[in-house]
Amino acid sequence: MSNGKIKHLRSKLQSELANPDINFQEIAVLSQELLKQDQESVRFSIDAKHIHRLGFELVGKQETALSELIKNAYDSDATEVAIEFKNYTKPGGKLIIQDDGHGMTEDQIRNNWMRISTDDKEMNPVSPGYKRLRAGRKGIGRFAVERIGKELILDTCVKGYNEGLRVLFNWDDDFQHGRELSLISHKVHKFQKDPDKSGTTLYINDLRDRWTDALFNRVWKSVLLLQSPFRISPEEDRTDQQEVIDPGFKVTINGKLGDDVAKEVSIDKNFLDHRLAAITGTVDENGKGEYKVISDKLNFEDSVKAENEYFLTGPLDFEASYFIYTTDIISGISFRQAQKMGEKYGGIRIYRNGFRVLPYGELRDDWLKLTYDTARRNILVPANNFNFFGFVEISSKENILLEETSSREGLVENEAYEELQSFIRTGLEWAVLRIAAVRKRKQKASQKDFVSELIKPSQLIQEVIGEVTDKVKARLGDKQNPKEHSAVRKLENLKQEAIAFEERVEIRESEFVQYETMLRILASLGISISVFSHEVKGALTSFKSSFKDFLSTIKIDELGEISLAEINSVSTRLFDLSNYITTLISHSSTREKTNIPLHSVIHSFVQQFDEYLNVRGISFEVDVEPPFLRTHKMHRSEIDSVLFNFMTNAVKAIERAKADVRKIKISAFKRDNFAVISFQDTGTGISEDVRDKIFDAFYTTTQFKGDEIAGPGTGLGLKIVNDIAESNGGYAECTEPEQDFNCRFNFTVPIAKEQR
Repeated sequence: MSNGKIKHLRSKLQSELANPDINFQEIAVLSQELLKQDQESVRFSIDAKHIHRLGFELVGKQETALSELIKNAYDSDATEVAIEFKNYTKPGGKLIIQDDGHGMTEDQIRNNWMRISTDDKEMNPVSPGYKRLRAGRKGIGRFAVERIGKELILDTCVKGYNEGLRVLFNWDDDFQHGRELSLISHKVHKFQKDPDKSGTTLYINDLRDRWTDALFNRVWKSVLLLQSPFRISPEEDRTDQQEVIDPGFKVTINGKLGDDVAKEVSIDKNFLDHRLAAITGTVDENGKGEYKVISDKLNFEDSVKAENEYFLTGPLDFEASYFIYTTDIISGISFRQAQKMGEKYGGIRIYRNGFRVLPYGELRDDWLKLTYDTARRNILVPANNFNFFGFVEISSKENILLEETSSREGLVENEAYEELQSFIRTGLEWAVLRIAAVRKRKQKASQKDFVSELIKPSQLIQEVIGEVTDKVKARLGDKQNPKEHSAVRKLENLKQEAIAFEERVEIRESEFVQYETMLRILASLGISISVFSHEVKGALTSFKSSFKDFLSTIKIDELGEISLAEINSVSTRLFDLSNYITTLISHSSTREKTNIPLHSVIHSFVQQFDEYLNVRGISFEVDVEPPFLRTHKMHRSEIDSVLFNFMTNAVKAIERAKADVRKIKISAFKRDNFAVISFQDTGTGISEDVRDKIFDAFYTTTQFKGDEIAGPGTGLGLKIVNDIAESNGGYAECTEPEQDFNCRFNFTVPIAKEQR
């Protein structure tokens, strides 16, 4: 660049600096331009659009963004945060978050809020007032705001000042591609306020998303479980010179729904008193672990030293309440109510610096592989996620290798995290097996000759009725018939309820026996089909060879082109079908598990049935993204079974619908750490009133139509699909289809470990 350009910029900058009314924006622009003329050095610059990218990459979900903002309030020593949503059912709504914390001075706004990746919280790990361990990290609060809405008005007040500060941020208009981030300025406005007032209010306008009731409910649940509902985190060590009492931290949310959710997720001591046992585990500063289980109901207590050492996790504790949902164990409350609580809020959560780390303990999260192993019957005793209400406490001070990811959704899955998984899972499994031994229940499949001493709940209640009747006789004599006593009547009613429940269980057991019987029949049938397929394939090979020889000896017009084409088409379809069955049987015969490459498997499946679908006028669309997506290790035959069941269901639905557009779409994609296979069709769809039944055994909506492939409806297809999903740590669901389709099934399983 010419010296003339440098001289011109220097002159303008000197002139601007000499101006009594300094234009700071112009000085910034000129300084930036002058720096560009440096031919001996290079400097990083940041495109303003990077703010938007960080907002969506660092904070993926709305509930995560909201949690970050609440954590910032907690870090500022707030005792209350008021959250108010307005017009949230469609994009363009408003969110107000108001706290009573310390607020920010102008210097703090400049040096902390406006500085990306500030190390303020690392340099000051505890709050100035109540000495709270800082929950927010990495300075991503401002990105959380940008993720939620397009505009922010930041109002903040510091106690002792007569003026508050207000700054407006218009994310989409100001932070556009091509603009230099350091050149975008925001005016700081001052307003009068009460000197005793402090705190920060965020007015987030023009919300980016339409917040449905289901999403809003998840957000509220996330907020209300942000801090442990089981107990208050232990107080940090304090010096004798400064005794500070933390009054606590409360989050309030507008509307009746928020109140209902708050009551529902308040897992208080009254509920936990109904647990069968309390399980605890501790790792000390030397990496030594110990587990303990205590059960007042079983009059049992035991402890054990951990076999392994845990040097990487750092000192930590975990605690879990263990529930078995049967009427003989759950007393004082409805066991159905307890079971519902377990299904919704059970699991082991992680709290870091006293705040929740998602997604651990969420409904579909199986980070300890409890659901996975229980479904596969690796553990025979009740040990699913919903059997536990628990938490593990970690801190940035004691557990430095257990660090949250940049997206704030989970911990970095390093060796320390694997140690944490191993420690908690080992402790839970040890405890439930000890409890099973005390209850004289079978623990492992290897216990071949074990006979469980099961007693029906109605028999137990009858024993209690006898004891109560004897006490009534002893106390009242002939004054009252023991059967008329209120306690005896209640127990008799309870016994009748137990008998009714036992009858329902017997019916379900009978259905399960039918299910197992049908599976055995199908397994036997599979062997016959394998032999049949082999013979048909051999016969077709001979037929095709002979047919070619036959064609070489005659003129084509003797049979006609159409007849020859039909013969060739039929033989090709039979050959393809035989080849598919042979391939399927070969996959089923091996016990080896592999990471299934979905792109090749799905395309291979579609190719096998291309002719079959063409004859029926059904088009097939396949979309696998990313193309290298692979499942965790599972049997290839399981994926084949899922695809075949979905395909036959779709064909039957399309035939019933008699639709003009006959189309099936298979897509596979990554969602978090899961691979999703989605099957959509233009058939009759699934009505709302049967969606809860379609995965049950023997439930079918189809009749036999003579289709050589789709076949009759046995009521086992979707049940098998669901069993395969759950046994692999995933789930199957019927969900809303895309436009132009009427039905959608999703099959979800974990992805390959190296792709997470």
